[in-house]
Amino acid sequence: MNLERLLLKLRWDPPQRPLYRLLDRLRKRHTNPRRRARWSNVRPTAPHELSVQPNLNAVQRIWPGAADREWIKNAAKRWPADHAEATRRATDAAAGRFDLLSSGITDVRDPTGHIRWHTDFKSGATWDHTRLHLDVPICLPDEGSDIKIPWELSRFQHVFAFIWTETANRYSDVFLEQWNDWLRANPLARGTNWACAMDVALRAISWTVALAAWGEQWDEPTRRRMWAALYDHGRFIRDNLEWITGPRTNHYFSDIVGLAVIGASLTPLPQARAWTDFAAAELRREILAQFATDGFNKECSTTYHRLMLELTTLGYQASRCAGADLGPKVRDRLIAAYRALQVLCDSQGHVPIVGDNDSGRVFPLAYRDDTYMTHLLPLGAAILDADELRGPASSPEVALLCGPAALDPTEHQSRDGKLTTTAGHALQSSGFFVLGNDADRVIVRCGPLSYRPTGSHRHLDQLTINVTVGGLPIIVDPGQFCYTPWPDWRHHFVADENHAGLTIDDQPQCRRFILAHGAFTIIPEDRPTCLSYDPGETNASFAGQHRGYERLTGGAPHRRELRYSTNPSTWTLTDRLPLRGPHRLRWNFCLHPQVTAQQISDEWHLCRGASTLVLGCHGPARRSSHLAESWYAPAYGTKLATHALIFELASNGPVTAEFIMTAHIQETSP
Repeated sequence: MNLERLLLKLRWDPPQRPLYRLLDRLRKRHTNPRRRARWSNVRPTAPHELSVQPNLNAVQRIWPGAADREWIKNAAKRWPADHAEATRRATDAAAGRFDLLSSGITDVRDPTGHIRWHTDFKSGATWDHTRLHLDVPICLPDEGSDIKIPWELSRFQHVFAFIWTETANRYSDVFLEQWNDWLRANPLARGTNWACAMDVALRAISWTVALAAWGEQWDEPTRRRMWAALYDHGRFIRDNLEWITGPRTNHYFSDIVGLAVIGASLTPLPQARAWTDFAAAELRREILAQFATDGFNKECSTTYHRLMLELTTLGYQASRCAGADLGPKVRDRLIAAYRALQVLCDSQGHVPIVGDNDSGRVFPLAYRDDTYMTHLLPLGAAILDADELRGPASSPEVALLCGPAALDPTEHQSRDGKLTTTAGHALQSSGFFVLGNDADRVIVRCGPLSYRPTGSHRHLDQLTINVTVGGLPIIVDPGQFCYTPWPDWRHHFVADENHAGLTIDDQPQCRRFILAHGAFTIIPEDRPTCLSYDPGETNASFAGQHRGYERLTGGAPHRRELRYSTNPSTWTLTDRLPLRGPHRLRWNFCLHPQVTAQQISDEWHLCRGASTLVLGCHGPARRSSHLAESWYAPAYGTKLATHALIFELASNGPVTAEFIMTAHIQETSP
């Protein structure tokens, strides 16, 4: 047994950071040569080499809505917008045209008609497809090249558009043609698309849904080749787990979910049973470790919470189909994860983009905005038999994972999925505090920036706010444009001066060390504390502070108080800073690109459609305010020009500043 597997067996999770960094280096030094020797001359498994041939019943239990697609006949009527967009994307994908990570519709075929599986077709950069997976560079020398583009293409997630937009199985042959082309161009363990075990897992997941949908019409040799390819994906993942000493991430979680799905799909193969047992044991541990007690994912990003929720739901489903019960504690934590989503969803079903966002999905039947997440609530209700999670309508994801019978026949009468009628809700362990109702709300951040020594997906956004009026975002987080292609842009969107918060002397809340290719590590100097939170029937209040600016000469803690009252929805934001000596203070409110701002007297009117937020500063008289150019990223690979409303102040001593924000909705004539 090698060192990595020994630590896995011992459930090694040491709290001493210097120790586990040393162990991580020793682990890599020990395992990589062995792994290199195992995979350098590996050959793919031949179909006849499988000791037992699996059957389709196993994979069809995981994806009952792919096996029984009678529900598709009414899909266009039931979800017209989602179905129309999926149909368009399916038609394009069948012709070799893809829109991935904001690329725009692009023909990804070469002159011979083969798909360019190793190319970032946004920049034109191409990775060497003959390199062993351990030697593939994540970043090429040319700035702007993004390995996520070929990874995204090779996830084969366009198959989800294929399976629910037609009933005549015309996309079965298209899938097989693309699948054979991929196998030809991507030898086992070589090239870009084997460099990340997470993407290997997501690709295998997509292939299993194709097998569930069309396996019965394929001939026996094709089915056996698919089972052999899935077996190779399983043994590759098991030997290349993205496990680290210390807290794990969504990458390792994807690996074990992939093993759970592959193992459940290849039943009764003996090796598959070992994978499902291992995956179930790890899922029990990682679900409780990677989701806080309030249900929110510890990556500290709203869109990564959605990704992890999809992964956890699928892992739960696959384990159950394989006969592995994850237990009541896991079910309760998964319900809490869905409840956390309820807390953050507004009246339109949207959640603000807080932290990183790579637009990652697991089973994207519909192509929705990255902020739209309420469609997952009815899925959680069906999978977990938890009626309190049911949203205002069923979603196609419910049919896919639970079968057509799980669709609500009277969806317009379903429970609305709302929480209580109090004027606020909180995820206190994770640091999200909501003041307001479903339509008019402020979400303030006061919680951990990272649970890992190296980054995670949190931004420097302590005590920042997101403001929604009438279901429309007005003041927003900037989102995340990219990771490795442009490191300067990566750090721009992480920096606190671009969030809706306060900076002093142009210094960050926490210092961070820039590592390689956009990676960074945060020094936890902020030490956030929620001092009080009180949601009532018509009013709510919050008080919190962080201590990141105590390190400055004459610095002090930043204390922020918020009070909310109804009729009309009004928030009073008060910042208290017992500073000493001269300092420059800068309040930044990043505006949604569709917001127009106009200064009237001492107030700013921030308007979007019928929704208006009137913002006035009642703090020191020496302040100034103006609009500045800024950026907002609604999805990975997209950045939109917008404005930020800036308030500046040169102080000499303690500062107390008060901002009054009032929501107004313009009434429309009947």
